[in-house]
Amino acid sequence: MFVSVIGAAVAQHAPFREYGFYGTASYTMLTNVNRSTYTFLLNGVNVTGGFQIRPKTCVELGVGFLGDSKGVFSQVPLTLGLRTHYLDNWITPTTELYAGYSFFLKKRGDNSNGDKMQINSGGVTAGVNVGARMTVSRKLAVNVYVGWQFFMVNEFEVFDQQKNTLLKDSWAPHCFRFGLGLMF
Repeated sequence: MFVSVIGAAVAQHAPFREYGFYGTASYTMLTNVNRSTYTFLLNGVNVTGGFQIRPKTCVELGVGFLGDSKGVFSQVPLTLGLRTHYLDNWITPTTELYAGYSFFLKKRGDNSNGDKMQINSGGVTAGVNVGARMTVSRKLAVNVYVGWQFFMVNEFEVFDQQKNTLLKDSWAPHCFRFGLGLMF
């Protein structure tokens, strides 16, 4: 009976629109995998506007907000992406390539080692996602993805409790990325 219900639902399925503008809104989580320097967990939202240039290929412009509990790595990434859908089914695998620039919001805070950290300059960000799009109707779908992302911290300084500079450097965190959202 269950297989019959699923089969009937798939048979009556209307595909997500094939051309034109669409939007996405996603919850995003990042955590760095190169933890030898500092650790962080960023949570936030990503909003993109896209245009399907072909039935399975989309170009997107996105903005997001990612924040951490200590505030030092909170940022607004602006990205340009290319999304591909591979099947005409109600569920389809997807890939997404994107690149852009991350602007850091709070320039000073405590890092994971307990030292004061000041970020003086943001930097380039890029990544890749692999996931799935599950179509609910011609104008609504659910996206889920995992991926890899890096972003540059072009200049940061670390201070001790007496405000003496311990380190002045740049850093490129490599991150695991998870997202769940809607496409409309």
